[in-house]
Amino acid sequence: MIDDEGPSLRGWLATLPESDILRVAEETDLDHNPTALVVELEKRGRAPVVIIEKPRGFAGPVIANLYGNRARIAAMVGAAPGGFNAAWNAAQSRLLPAVVGREGPVHDTMLTGDDADASLLPISRHFAGDAGRYIGSGILVCKNPDTGARNLSYQRLQLKGPRKFGVSLHSRGHIWENLRRAEELGRNLEVAVVIGVHPAIGLAAAAKVGKDVDEFSVAGGLLGQAVQLTRCRTIDIEVPATAEYVIEGEILANTHEDEGPYGEYTGYSTDRSTRNVFIVKAITHRARPIFHDIIPGYSAEHLLLGRATREAHIFLRLQEMAPWVRALNYPKTGTHFHAYVSLRQTAQGQARQAMTLLLGLDPYLKLVIAVDDDVDVFDEQEVLWALATRFQADRDMFRIEDSFCNRLDPSSRDGVSTKLALDATTSPGWTATRATPTREAESWARRLLAEKGL
Repeated sequence: MIDDEGPSLRGWLATLPESDILRVAEETDLDHNPTALVVELEKRGRAPVVIIEKPRGFAGPVIANLYGNRARIAAMVGAAPGGFNAAWNAAQSRLLPAVVGREGPVHDTMLTGDDADASLLPISRHFAGDAGRYIGSGILVCKNPDTGARNLSYQRLQLKGPRKFGVSLHSRGHIWENLRRAEELGRNLEVAVVIGVHPAIGLAAAAKVGKDVDEFSVAGGLLGQAVQLTRCRTIDIEVPATAEYVIEGEILANTHEDEGPYGEYTGYSTDRSTRNVFIVKAITHRARPIFHDIIPGYSAEHLLLGRATREAHIFLRLQEMAPWVRALNYPKTGTHFHAYVSLRQTAQGQARQAMTLLLGLDPYLKLVIAVDDDVDVFDEQEVLWALATRFQADRDMFRIEDSFCNRLDPSSRDGVSTKLALDATTSPGWTATRATPTREAESWARRLLAEKGL
């Protein structure tokens, strides 16, 4: 997980088996083709890391689908398949502050002035309806104007010119608050866009943590060692010393331009945007840099990156208040709006209590299904079977009307929606028994199929 120079994207890629990589050796147009390839792989049940070795018109390789499956995400933090939640929660108790040094390979090349031309970067156009070429993989690093606390987040960036991007802060998160405070102080917000880091840093950047928590310290906890940072050259921001690219610049105060549409995680193109403007001051990168692209829209990579840390955080909070909860899954089919939760009830009403808590903990959710712990919440067919055989609409559901939600949900009304909870757990006095093979027979079947390579 860690290489000699410190945690880096290229060091982590070197640990991947070739069986988990799909190399595209022929010259490839970055308009739509990488997105179409990852989407087609997903339809076929495959999720390799895709490496475009020769992007047409650009120097250096482009990688995509890094976060394309759960097992690989667990491996990014040194965990076995299924062990990400435990690794994430353990990291929260051992935060390791980042260390700022003088130099790093991210400064092998530095471009300023007219040479800092972002249009020369291998930025893809992903979907037919997109307004242009977009960076969706950039980790935006900024500071609280009052306290200096660092914040990391993902925000979409539309390339509008050699030194100009449109940016949407539609999450209304800490970077949004920092920009508003900078505007009150009459200045722009300095921001570094970091592209290509050890994937554990990318996971930490996707986390929802307190505004005074530095996500680099979360990454340190995941990695088991402090992240090495270096100072930007034109702005007062620190970035990972082993990053592949950094775009230094500012989000302009009180300046707005149209941005979008863009293919968002809901599977729809949207021009809903905060319409902010980012101006480039410098670009630095490693020798022979690797450009990391995240396939946006309704892709497994996009959804898993946003969901992995959310699931882990919500699961921890939920278990603290409802210890009878056993597992939690945000299925891909529900984007970020559905959740399946399993539990072992010891008293009537615990399923409703858990679902009420879950809907309160995560405003994105608008459908929650509760099942017993004999049902695998990561197998959607199992959940739907439980719904078919253990649920009655007249007694096993409730709803919460006019509740705050995510505005990217195209069915929402002015930022509110109705939340629905379905209780597919067995009721008191339940006598039906699941028909299952013996464990010995199941083990035999698995061995047989493994021997036949099936």
